[in-house]
Amino acid sequence: MAALLAFGTAAAKEARPYLFLRTPQNAFTVQVEGNNLNSADIQLSREGNNLRGRAFGQVVFLSLDEDIVGGTVGGQLSRLHLRDKAGITEIQGNFLGSLVHLDFSPQAISGTVGRCGYDLKVNADGLYEGSRSCGGIPQRPVTLGIPASLAQQGKPMTAATLAILLGSV
Repeated sequence: MAALLAFGTAAAKEARPYLFLRTPQNAFTVQVEGNNLNSADIQLSREGNNLRGRAFGQVVFLSLDEDIVGGTVGGQLSRLHLRDKAGITEIQGNFLGSLVHLDFSPQAISGTVGRCGYDLKVNADGLYEGSRSCGGIPQRPVTLGIPASLAQQGKPMTAATLAILLGSV
């Protein structure tokens, strides 16, 4: 949990309430307002331990438990296991029919979500920057911004949101 609090502190340098992902081919910006995530592609609402709505044309019904995120996305069963190890949160499982193995910390995010591999490190502005590869030549620059308001909702909410965003683009 200490890593999550530090993660939120790093993200606090990004004062805007937006989750965003920028790649050479795409740009996604999601407004984080209270328990709601909204953009043209994502309309999600958290009620207690449940995350529901739509993301990238798929219906989302997820349960956010302390160490497991599970439910359905796009009619497919999804289950992510979360484990803290030496200040890093490991996310492993199946999401949108694809395997996920992602490590995230206040300093870096690395691993795979579906067919894409990510290698991102925090810069001086508190943003994750680096590269990703989706079966071809690595794409650079890739920038991911996670607002403190999302990180403060806990690691299950952050893990679910990262899987949705990184696994759908």
